[in-house]
Amino acid sequence: MSGARASAETRARDIRTREAAPVLLPRLFSRSALDRAARSFLTLPFWLQALSVFLVSRCVSLAIMAIVVRTQPEAPWSSGAVTTLNDFLNFWDGGWYSRVAQEGYPEELPTDGEGRVFQNAWAFYPLFPWLTRVLGGLTGADFETVAPVLSTVCAGAASVVLLALFRHVTTPGRALTGLAFVLFFPASPVLGTAYAEALTLLLQACALLCVVQRRYWLALLPVVLMDLSRPVGVAFSFFMLIHLVSRFLRRAEDPYPRREVVSSWALGVLSCAAALLHPAHAWLRTGSFTAYTDTEAAWHTGQTRIFVQWLDAGTLWMGPAGPAVVVLLVVAMVLLLVSPAGRTMGRTLQQHCWGYGVYLLLFFTPQTSTARLFLPLFPFALALAYVRSWALRAVVLLAFTVLQLFWVGWLWHFTPPGDLPP
Repeated sequence: MSGARASAETRARDIRTREAAPVLLPRLFSRSALDRAARSFLTLPFWLQALSVFLVSRCVSLAIMAIVVRTQPEAPWSSGAVTTLNDFLNFWDGGWYSRVAQEGYPEELPTDGEGRVFQNAWAFYPLFPWLTRVLGGLTGADFETVAPVLSTVCAGAASVVLLALFRHVTTPGRALTGLAFVLFFPASPVLGTAYAEALTLLLQACALLCVVQRRYWLALLPVVLMDLSRPVGVAFSFFMLIHLVSRFLRRAEDPYPRREVVSSWALGVLSCAAALLHPAHAWLRTGSFTAYTDTEAAWHTGQTRIFVQWLDAGTLWMGPAGPAVVVLLVVAMVLLLVSPAGRTMGRTLQQHCWGYGVYLLLFFTPQTSTARLFLPLFPFALALAYVRSWALRAVVLLAFTVLQLFWVGWLWHFTPPGDLPP
């Protein structure tokens, strides 16, 4: 009798288990459970939130790098017959930064018999290789070790500043979601490599945070350093022009005291001067007034062109419909920027996107590096974070992660004897 009772109890327990099992997963990923977890996470110090998201994102990106490097044959940047993960983190422009760190810049521009300038180190700004040389001298480590570590540290610091910036213009939840979208962006693996992108991202975030807080004098230092890290100074100058005009026109509803007039216009003028520091350096060292622009053009068509290069690229990639597609993409970006979702980034960050967007349209030649050069448009992440659905946010993060695998596997991976740069 006791055996029959025990058997009945066992069957009843199995039934209860089977009935509970199907609802376990939905409960785990229910909106209410995710909301509770998010609210608990948002009670942490904001810097800890930022570094937590940063750590997860870097683990994902590094894992993708580690997977792809297993398929990488020997390349010009490999230290041996087998390409190591550290080799992989120093591919492509890492070689140029290493050359600048160790050899400096050439006194004469390399040219062919007709005077056309070849690719050379003047295309790469000095702050990142200078920092790696200083840190290498202090630690005794070589460039290939110092550079990825420096980038990773800069990216971690940038995540904290970005979250502070985002929280200044939107809610903590949307700010954190926007940060996650930035750190999982398809080209974000570059933030842990021997590239200057992470350093520039940190300096841009610092400068924009100062401008948002109306601390214009404080913004001057990160702006000057930013203009010595990557060619983004002209874009920032465009942004400051838009910002200054907006502040003047809106002075009735947004007070514009004299001290801010002086400091903001000083920042605008000095940012223009800072944008010319590296080109002026190239001119003085080589004796060629167009040394920098000629060097940049050597990576593309050999000629400096304005705007029409986007239409030409559209025709090259998509045929006669290409220019129309380019125009539609620009219109779509503009509509997103002025939409309710775009307005969540705040007026100042909208102005930054306008300035950088105009800069890209005027001076940038579309190529395989386009995704990487979209990183400074990071405020658009707040427009994507406008969506409240956990499912859609997860879809965006999953899509970005898959695109990271595509970006590393197709662009960062080098196929001998020659390949397109990331």
